[in-house]
Amino acid sequence: MKRGKGPWPTGNSEAEVKNWFVQRIGNLVEESECFSITDLCFDFVTEKGRGDRIMQEYRFPESVLDKLAVIADELNMLQPIQYILGETHFDGLDLRVNSSVLIPRPETEELVYRVAKELGGGFSGSILDIGTGSGCIALSLKNKLNSSKVIGVDVCGKALDVAKENALNLGLDVEFQIVDILQDFSLKNEPFDVVVSNPPYIPVREVDEIEPRVKDFEPRKALFVPNEDPLLFYKSIVDSCSKSLLAKGGLLAMECHRDYVDAVVGLIEVKSGWGDTEIITDLQGNQRHVIARRIVT
Repeated sequence: MKRGKGPWPTGNSEAEVKNWFVQRIGNLVEESECFSITDLCFDFVTEKGRGDRIMQEYRFPESVLDKLAVIADELNMLQPIQYILGETHFDGLDLRVNSSVLIPRPETEELVYRVAKELGGGFSGSILDIGTGSGCIALSLKNKLNSSKVIGVDVCGKALDVAKENALNLGLDVEFQIVDILQDFSLKNEPFDVVVSNPPYIPVREVDEIEPRVKDFEPRKALFVPNEDPLLFYKSIVDSCSKSLLAKGGLLAMECHRDYVDAVVGLIEVKSGWGDTEIITDLQGNQRHVIARRIVT
């Protein structure tokens, strides 16, 4: 068990401990994130919300200060707070995460919202999530569309262990399978009514542009693609969906690198059997998602 190291706060009230913790992490955590991370850590180690702590005039015992000191040291080594705490929040769900899975992003929540809107609350068809990781997309869609049949696939067994644990903790009936989509594969449930994916899409040449908290700790296999073939995963997904993976009339939804959205649309448009494609802009103003449907006839 790791033990924390000083310096220690001058007292154990909320204000004194908060001032101490902010000082310990402030040099390496962006100012805009510092206080939100502090509140998140306090809620985690005390198992109480800020309001409850104030109402109870909570005083931080030595054991809790020790945990906070360890967290501060790990933050100063640039570890993501989600990995330190072992959990994150996605679309209202509390998910377990570790270094075997990507930390879910707000942009991916936007993809989930759009898919759920396209399908409608009464949807009872089948959904395939390719590259499921923590299971965030699959579990969120199952939570929104409870009558649907959802399967998540990933090439990484350790990632699937995390996804299965999340499904169990949330009480959501989602099936997870190990599948390499870059190889020939078939699934017993195909064709699916919906295929959704947030595959790896960052060219290796951009690694120096990625912040250390991401490139040094999150699984590179889930982030990066070869410079010479950045559409590697999209080619496989679109090819499979154009054959038998996606039902006629079915919906394909993918998150993309902002610089390659048009190229992903091009992959779809050169295939027969597809209707119009739509590019969705994320809340940051970047082209981020591609939505397309197979023609029914």
